[in-house]
Parts: sequence; structure tokens; C-alpha cells
Amino acid sequence: MEEKILKISSLTLAVLIVTALVALRPFSEINKREEKREQMSELQMLAYYTEQAEEEEDINFRQQLRVEIPSGMTEQDISIENNYVRQLITIEIPGVEKDYFTSHPLLGRSNHINDLYMESGVIEITMDAVYEVKTTVTGSYLYVDFLTPQQVYDKVVVIDAGHGGGAPGAIKQEIMEKDINLAIVLQLKELLDKNDRNIGVYYTRTEDTNPTFEQRAQLGGKSEANLYISVHSNSTTDGQMSSYNGTEVMYDELKEEEGLSSKHLAQICLEEITGAMGSKNNGLTHGNGIYIIRNNEVPTALIEVGFMTNQEELNKLNSPEYQKQAAQGIYNAIMRALDEGY
Repeated sequence: MEEKILKISSLTLAVLIVTALVALRPFSEINKREEKREQMSELQMLAYYTEQAEEEEDINFRQQLRVEIPSGMTEQDISIENNYVRQLITIEIPGVEKDYFTSHPLLGRSNHINDLYMESGVIEITMDAVYEVKTTVTGSYLYVDFLTPQQVYDKVVVIDAGHGGGAPGAIKQEIMEKDINLAIVLQLKELLDKNDRNIGVYYTRTEDTNPTFEQRAQLGGKSEANLYISVHSNSTTDGQMSSYNGTEVMYDELKEEEGLSSKHLAQICLEEITGAMGSKNNGLTHGNGIYIIRNNEVPTALIEVGFMTNQEELNKLNSPEYQKQAAQGIYNAIMRALDEGY
């Protein structure tokens, strides 16, 4: 009798264990999925959630990305910043908690996205090149698409204001080269902003910042620009004040010099700028030793507007009137170069 009871007890226990294991299996699978998700990068999460959503609902949308937004939110409530120099696009959705994107995952394709970060209503997207952002809000969803500059503009130009931030360039009588360069570029920006031609202009800086040489040089290729112009102010080799003055333009002498080349662009810049400013024409100078010229993928001209080591020219370079003339000359050069086929 005791043996029979023992067998029944053992059988009952075995059944209970099996039942418990079967019951716990879904929880075990859930835990495994959670662990897997925790080990994924944000880009892998994008692919994972998109795959899950495709199995559960129809998510056929033409735009690249889709994210659910809080009820009542409009497109005007959402902030988008596009840092072209870093190829970093930041989307901010206000009033969103830290874990929002876990319950409202970002869906779509990772094409041309190098990195992705999401937290507390902020989506940071690092692209593989320069893109313009196109967004629409339909119902409770924000749709995001990325367009190449060539899909938006007829021509693309990159403008670089030399130096900046902790790299002041030449300093004479407390006047810093970085400030002269930026002042000329901001005057140029005013002219380009008023232009009615469909030209996309990307600036390495419009403030007192100092992008790296790599960031400056790669912007031409990343935007597939038609031309690249860098604005600088010159000084003598020893930095001493002298009578030497005038404008010169640097180009890449190791690249093809025929046709729409770096050299021809430099020649256009030299002619137009000296014409607008009335400065001395010091000719063209080899520039392959300069990082942003050597490492640029598009025709590049580096303009040395004038000499800070010449007192008369320093006074001119520091004046808004002369800066405006320099900007007009660069503007004329850009328009002429584009008209010639760049």
C-alpha cells in the first residue's frame, strides 16, 4: 500500500513539475527576448521592432522612418536640428518620458544611417552624408525622410570660414584672423540668402566655433558640392609687419588642372575678388600642402583675402565696408563658376 502511494505521489510530482515548466516557458521566452533587446544597438532595435511590426500590422509607408507622437501634437511642436558638418540630425519631441521609445518604437529603414540614439524624447541620427530632412505629421505619427542636396537644389556650394574658436589664426593689434574670416563669410551669406537661384549653401561655421580639419574637408564630398571655397587672411612668414599686400588664391596643384578644376576655380576667385576690392593680384599659389585642399573631393579654392601684416590692409580687413567688398567678390566668383558649369 505504501509503495502504491509512493508511486502515485511521484507521478503527481512529475506531472506538477512538467506543468510548471510548461507554464514558465512563455516567461522564459519573454525574458530571453528582453535580454536580447538589451544587448542590441539602437540600429538593431530599429530593425527588430520594424520586423515585429511587419508581422503584426501593415506599416507600408514611403518615408524612411515613422515614430508615434503624443496625442494632439503638431509638426510645429517638434524641433529638428540638422548639423551638416557632423551629419547629425536631432529630433526633439517635447513632453516625452525616458522609456517612451520602448513602448512607442521607431520604425523604418536604416539606409544611410551610421548611428542612432534615443532617450527622453530625443532622437539623434548620424547619417553617412549630408541630407535634408523632410517631415510630415499624419494622425498620431511623425514621418521622416532624408533627401540628398541634389534632390533639393540645382547646385551645391560649401563655404568655409577659416579658423575659429580656440584657433584664432593670425593675431595683429588684438585683431584676430578668425573674426575677419567669419565677418566676410556672414556678409557673403547675406548675399547668397537673397539670391533667387536654387543653390544649396553649406557652411562649416557661422559662429565662433572650430570644426576639425577633417569635418571641414569632408563637407564638400559629403554634400557632393559643385565647389568649395575657404576664406582666410594672410600674413608674412615671420609674422612681422611689412609693405607686402594683396590677394592670392590657393589650389590643388596635384589634381587635374584642365576643365572645371581646382585651379580654374581659384583663377575665377582671384579675378573676381581683386576686381571687387581693388586689391593687388598676387596670383595663384600651390595648396596641396593644406589639409582641407588636399583632402577635399570637390574643386576647392582657398582665398587669402589680404595681409594682416600690412597696416593699411589690416585696417581695411577689419572694416565692414571692405569685408562687404570681399564678400561681393566671392559671391561674383561663385555665380561665375556656376554659370561656367561647376
